Amino acid sequence: MKIRALFWACFSGLLGVFTSCGTKMPSGELVSIEYTRSGTMAGYEYEGRVETKEDGTVEAQVMRESYGPLYQLVVDKKTLADLQRIIVEEKMYAYKEHYRPLLEVLDGYMWSFHARFSDGESISSSGSNASPRGEGLKRLREYFVRLANTPDAVQVEDAGDNH
Repeated sequence: MKIRALFWACFSGLLGVFTSCGTKMPSGELVSIEYTRSGTMAGYEYEGRVETKEDGTVEAQVMRESYGPLYQLVVDKKTLADLQRIIVEEKMYAYKEHYRPLLEVLDGYMWSFHARFSDGESISSSGSNASPRGEGLKRLREYFVRLANTPDAVQVEDAGDNH
C-alpha cells in the first residue's frame, strides 16, 4: 500500500511538472475576460464578462447572484487592470486547458474562463465537475458581483432569459 501511494505521489508530481512547463503570463494588457458556470440541467448559474469595445469603452455584463438577471455597465480601464492583477496573483495563466474529475460524473456543473490580451495572446480553461486549485475563479466572480452591485449597473435581462 505504501509503495502504491509513493508511486502515485511521484507520478502526480512529474505530471504536474510536465503540464505546467513553459506556461507564462501574456505580456499584453487585458482587453477582455469572461467567466461562466452552469449546471448541467440548467442555464448559466453565473455569467460575467468585461470587454473593451471598438470605440475604446470598457463594458461589463455581470450577475449579482446565482441564476439571477444580467446587469450591464460601463467601467473604466482600471477594472481590466484589477482583473489582470487577479490573473497574475492567482497564476490563472497556468491553468490547464480542461479539468475533469478522476471518476466520471453524469450531473453537476461546468465552467469556463477566457481572457484576451492586447498582444493577441489569450488564456482559456474550462472544467466539468472539477476546477483548479486556488481562489482565482472565486475572486473573479466576487469582483464581477461587486460590479453588478454598483449604482450604475442596469438590468438587461430577466433571470429566466439568461442562456
